[in-house]
Amino acid sequence: MRNRALHDALRDFALEAASVLSEDLDAGADLEFEVDEEPGRRSSVLYRYRPLTGRFIDERWPRLRALPTREPAERALGAGAEGYLRTRGAGGEDAEPALRAMLERLWDESTSFTFPEERFERVYGEVERTLYRSAMCAEIVAPLPGLRLAEQRIDLGGGLSVRRGEGADVPPEALWPHALERRGGDPSALCVLECDLSAGTDLPLVEARERFGRLATVLRLWGAGTLSLGPVGWARLNGGTWRPFPLPPSGPGRGGPLTLDQGEGDELCALRDAVSHSCHGGAVAWAVARFEMGCERARDGEALSDYLLALEALLDGGSDLGRATLSLRMAALCADERDRRAVQRRVELAFALERFLVGGGNGEAYLEEVGSDSPRTVVLEIEEHLRAILRDVICGYLDTDLRSAADDVLLESSEPIEIRARDLREPGRGRSPEPGPGEDEHADDVRFVRYGNGYQPPLDEASTEDGVTPSQEWATDDASAWSAPI
Repeated sequence: MRNRALHDALRDFALEAASVLSEDLDAGADLEFEVDEEPGRRSSVLYRYRPLTGRFIDERWPRLRALPTREPAERALGAGAEGYLRTRGAGGEDAEPALRAMLERLWDESTSFTFPEERFERVYGEVERTLYRSAMCAEIVAPLPGLRLAEQRIDLGGGLSVRRGEGADVPPEALWPHALERRGGDPSALCVLECDLSAGTDLPLVEARERFGRLATVLRLWGAGTLSLGPVGWARLNGGTWRPFPLPPSGPGRGGPLTLDQGEGDELCALRDAVSHSCHGGAVAWAVARFEMGCERARDGEALSDYLLALEALLDGGSDLGRATLSLRMAALCADERDRRAVQRRVELAFALERFLVGGGNGEAYLEEVGSDSPRTVVLEIEEHLRAILRDVICGYLDTDLRSAADDVLLESSEPIEIRARDLREPGRGRSPEPGPGEDEHADDVRFVRYGNGYQPPLDEASTEDGVTPSQEWATDDASAWSAPI
């Protein structure tokens, strides 16, 4: 089989046609017969009753052409309709009469319209031989170490598919790309590109590299794992000799294999389509590239910096102010209101862990600076949150202006949000001197908490010094109501 998409489209249409025709026959519709005379022995004549299935199909064609699978079948058959009609002794180039001819061939001289599986494969073989009589079949494969498939094969459209490596007719190097001496392990999954070429056409290796690389991106956006793209791909024409060609280098990744479970093919195809048609540039494209760098890292600590850089690009965290609010905005995008404090704390721990690693901290100081969570736990959670944000942006569920989207979520929240303000003026210009030894550097910080649409000091910490009682007017956004600038 050289064109699975065509095969499946024609089979789906034939199955629905079988259901319609069988229902009519079971309901009492007449299947007419024609009497053929055939010469027998000693000048006798033999009579044979031949069912007129073609006429039966023609009478019901208006209903058959209304089936939802008819249009996809016509699109898949396309320009090949003319050649198939010619082999059936008919003229024309439209796909609709070619489909009618295929159904007549499928039930030729049958007295029932149950779906004939074996005959359909023979008829489809005739169609395919007609279409590809002068074409060459190109197969291009690349190993995907770290991918596990619950299904034997997942078709992704356009001749691209992912398959299990077991039993595949490919070189051993494609199944064990990194450890030829340890072939006792499970073979790698494969990404496969199949296409038909005219005589003298070069193999589409550039296209294959691009599509294989994009597939690796899709799989990394799908889930965590050690997935990578092998260093060497393999290509052949018409079942001939496999020839190697180089692929872009890919890091090994971390953790266990990425597993695609049964029935996830449709969702994976939808994500592949979104990535293929994505026109996001700027910060989003840069963040995706940085995210993939992190996925390819062999060590968690190295990956963490990649993930945090990607988040800073997405949430405008390059400035001091943007970095101070990054954890809050990320929590707004990634969690429900009741879980935001936990996500915010996790992002803050991630930045603390990065500072700890950059500073060359030792194990004794880890608990004091980062806490009891293992580095791997922190990195995996940041990776998963970043993956979810990128996937939602690429699929169109989130606007690319993530900072504004997060702020909108926070404005609708009923959860109090704490902001800490500090006087940054130089000493001697209206600012108190720097704290001395043993003094709290945050002692002069002023804390405001948002209640509703305004900000005021926390009610449990509001000052009553000099007989001043906190006023609810502190929470107003009306500047004219303020007695003095803040």
